Amino acid sequence: MRSLKHMVIVATLSTFGVSLGVQEGSHYSIKYVKEFAPGTALAKGSGSGVIEGKVIYVGKRKLRNKKKLITKDKEVCGRGFKIDQVYVISKDGGVKNAVVFVEGVRGDTKRSARIVQEKCEFQPRVVALTTGSVLEIENRDATKHEANGVQDFETIFQLSQPKKGMVDKVKLTKPGVVEVTCNIHGWMKAWAVVVDSPYFAVTDKEGKFKIVGLPPGNYKIKVWHEGLGEKSMTVKVSEGKPSKVVFELK
Repeated sequence: MRSLKHMVIVATLSTFGVSLGVQEGSHYSIKYVKEFAPGTALAKGSGSGVIEGKVIYVGKRKLRNKKKLITKDKEVCGRGFKIDQVYVISKDGGVKNAVVFVEGVRGDTKRSARIVQEKCEFQPRVVALTTGSVLEIENRDATKHEANGVQDFETIFQLSQPKKGMVDKVKLTKPGVVEVTCNIHGWMKAWAVVVDSPYFAVTDKEGKFKIVGLPPGNYKIKVWHEGLGEKSMTVKVSEGKPSKVVFELK
């Protein structure tokens, strides 16, 4: 970690408690409390710049994931309870499911994402996609699910999927955070983070991320996490030489 020392930012992130077949849908014209500002287009042509690093938790708070009781469809969902996986932290503090993206730039690249409903859980917990891309939601369970998407306290889609194998598609046209739940199984939750920028990544189980293809320049990057909030920092990107950063969250 010696080479990262001068670029580390210690970010104290305050938790924000926002509770947050084929079918096409679109967003209402609304303002989200955590809306991401629209970006400015970069000059055409890709670069070789890379931002890579890690998101780690260094706080003293004991992070707890709540147990959610399974109350129905136990033959499919299982018995007992599900763990609400808000915090997935590795032994060395790596934070899984944080979204890191370059803020203030946009591109024409469409990058869609898929959320699967299996054993009455959403997988993956967090996806990221570009503005104007399609979010696919698939039911792999032999029971009915009803995926509900909320942005800025407004329901932007409700997808009824009574049969296994159904896939619905929703076009997301507004940058921001969409909370996805199931109206039938209250413990189910996922997040779709919509960004203007084509430069983004979701951290892995070790909290690592890598963003590629940037032209040289100074960029503002943001990290978002459902339980630890969001924070920005500035990083300089050079051709052919990775810029290494670490977000330390408290």
